[in-house]
Amino acid sequence: MKVMLKVKEWETRKQKHQRKRDSYRSALRLLLVVIWIAIIWSMSAQSYQQQDIQPWLQKLSQKMHIGFILPDVQFTYSGHEYSLKQNPYAFVEFFFRKTAHVFVYAVLAALVYGGLRYKRVNMRTCILLALIVVALIASIDEYIQQFSPERTSSIRDVGVDLIGGCFGIAVYAAIRALFRRK
Repeated sequence: MKVMLKVKEWETRKQKHQRKRDSYRSALRLLLVVIWIAIIWSMSAQSYQQQDIQPWLQKLSQKMHIGFILPDVQFTYSGHEYSLKQNPYAFVEFFFRKTAHVFVYAVLAALVYGGLRYKRVNMRTCILLALIVVALIASIDEYIQQFSPERTSSIRDVGVDLIGGCFGIAVYAAIRALFRRK
């Protein structure tokens, strides 16, 4: 009888420890999401000059002695014309900035999705909630950019951010599936 009581007591302690550890992990996951959102919003508040990489690109191209004829690739995005031939630095910077949008929101979506999956929430619900968080934070991000010097806000960027969110969820799910198979 005493042995059974000891086993039950041990199991109860183990369950308490497990719940405590799970609550710490949940808090850590939430903290990571909050920190990532703070990073996004701090970048939004920066002026264009603080984020401008064109001078760095010019120095890099001079060091590498890049001297070749560029093709005439051009497009318009949110009323701005980009031309690889006429202004290659602005062209490259545009793609760098959009790639940064995709990356930043992919990480946000993966953090939210992973946190919800850890809590054993239904996968579809996780995807939906992660994309809602991405859309909400991206919209607030674009709103903040209106007040930053020489920055423009665009609803198109929210679309780019949502693409990043989808990408982040897909990568997270793929990596998780790979590790489960091993």
